[in-house]
Amino acid sequence: MQRDRLTVECGHTPVWTLPGLASTGTEGAHRSLANQLSDLLMLTKARVNFFVVGTAFVGFALHARILFNWRLLLPTLIGTGLIAGAAATANQIREQKFDRQMVRTRNRSLAADRIRRRTALALTAALFGAGSLFLGCLVNLLAMYLAGLAFGIYAFAYTPLKRRTPACILVGAVAGALPVLIGWAADGTAFDLWTAIAFGVLLLWQIPHFLAIAWRWRSDYVRAGYRVLPHNDVHGYQTAGWALAGAVAMVVVSFVPLVFRQVTDWYLIGGLALGAIILFSSIRFLMKRTETAARSLFIASLIYLPNVYFLMLVCKAQA
Repeated sequence: MQRDRLTVECGHTPVWTLPGLASTGTEGAHRSLANQLSDLLMLTKARVNFFVVGTAFVGFALHARILFNWRLLLPTLIGTGLIAGAAATANQIREQKFDRQMVRTRNRSLAADRIRRRTALALTAALFGAGSLFLGCLVNLLAMYLAGLAFGIYAFAYTPLKRRTPACILVGAVAGALPVLIGWAADGTAFDLWTAIAFGVLLLWQIPHFLAIAWRWRSDYVRAGYRVLPHNDVHGYQTAGWALAGAVAMVVVSFVPLVFRQVTDWYLIGGLALGAIILFSSIRFLMKRTETAARSLFIASLIYLPNVYFLMLVCKAQA
């Protein structure tokens, strides 16, 4: 959920030409529509939310036949994406002044004043309303409620807790894992082992993933007053230790389908390979605790999640 940097500059002063957006100076007349759309996409963290929508797809595909249920799947993914965009925008509204203090976020469209705050508020309401309509009217009320819960936790619990306690990571992890349940709820099937596993893997995955980001950019977080890392963890032992613990727990959960014979033998081979990648990177981070090691763990986490979900979908034993 914190990592996009689409850099757009127009002279020394950011300008807009579209109605309702900030506009100063004559340079705004030359600003391209593509750049304006780029700023709007940055505000909604569109690239990050592609993964959010992907996890909702996994939650759906583990239980329903995709081709025969595409008319249900499509509004599920659209509604999830819209509400995820609303949550990302609400997060940046609440953190606007803090984003300006961080190197990795100061060029975000809202932090850099390329988009007005009132425009961002209107966009949040529009995205949340549209997403709720898609899910509530075209899917079901449970999917809509779960999406609303994810929005509320992310925008009104996780976001303010980032400035108070490292426990915010666990709160944010819950919000980040809920899209899996949105996909499950869309099909209307009973809660089962696959739902729990997919949710648990995503919940635990966010611990090493986010801690790798937070350690790499720790000076930025400290400058902005965020308390996302363990207190007085100068050398990073606690941070790396928690990242390793999260990775180990995640890998263990990912092997539960093997215990209950819910997957084919190919799952073991792929699971071992992916587990080795994430565990090696986590152990390396614990040993070195450098920005390079943190970046390697971050990359390993991006490799692990989509591939372990792919294994679940491909290797799931037929009932």
